[in-house]
Amino acid sequence: MTDTPATVPHPEPDAFPASFLNNLGFVVNKVGERINRQIEGVIAPHGFTIRQYGLLVLLQAEGPQAQIVLSQRVGLDRTSVMRTVDMLEARGLLQRDPDPGDRRKHRVVLTDAGGELLSRTLPEVRQAERNVVAELSEQEQAQLLELLKRLLGLAQT
Repeated sequence: MTDTPATVPHPEPDAFPASFLNNLGFVVNKVGERINRQIEGVIAPHGFTIRQYGLLVLLQAEGPQAQIVLSQRVGLDRTSVMRTVDMLEARGLLQRDPDPGDRRKHRVVLTDAGGELLSRTLPEVRQAERNVVAELSEQEQAQLLELLKRLLGLAQT
């Protein structure tokens, strides 16, 4: 990790039509793209996509999951999740274990190697996120996060 924070390039003021800048969907999408680019810059050297990294983070946070549950949790079809699990399993970052409640099924489990990789990269990913919102005060950052969670129906009331 470098000591110099990454700078987030800002578009030229006339890069977007003024009417777009008053469109919530457009602005939220552009911020999301900027965050994703920053995160990709951190995880790409480790050979990951955001989708793969997100799956590892979910397993670390919530523990072993059935593939169908992973599919529902990350909003991807089962085939995409299966391919992602296959790739990560081949790298030794996760494994499939028999489900103790149903021997016909398997759970996807984060391996020690997967957990170690997340421990090394998560601080850099969080810094990349902070770089995007660095122009906001800490209070504004917290408020933005709470408002976005509220729009998703996830806010704690």
